[in-house]
Amino acid sequence: MGIRCDQLMGLNEWASDFIKGELVLVWVEEVTRVYPDGRREKIEPRPIYQSSIKKEESGEFYLGMFDNTYPLHKYTFPDGRIYFEVLQVERWSSGPVHFLALQDENRNWIPESLWTEEDIAAA
Repeated sequence: MGIRCDQLMGLNEWASDFIKGELVLVWVEEVTRVYPDGRREKIEPRPIYQSSIKKEESGEFYLGMFDNTYPLHKYTFPDGRIYFEVLQVERWSSGPVHFLALQDENRNWIPESLWTEEDIAAA
């Protein structure tokens, strides 16, 4: 007998690439180590990069087995465009398999982000 559990397929490959953004420098970290004998050592400054696309929880969730809830995310692009993760479909295979896709601010589906029937059937 198999284990029943939630299976997150998440976003398809196109959508995952779309929301990656570009890495941008957000700060430079400077560290000084202070040893017990009072000695100080400066560590080489280290640049810290993050995506140009801001990812945050949207306040919406989808429900899994055993009443588990999973947050959906909102992606804000540098030009102000906003996209939301949405549960496209849920299929059963030893538990729910969750397929996510993207919608724009007006809640229109982004066609390239939709899972195909073939991909869903193969999961």
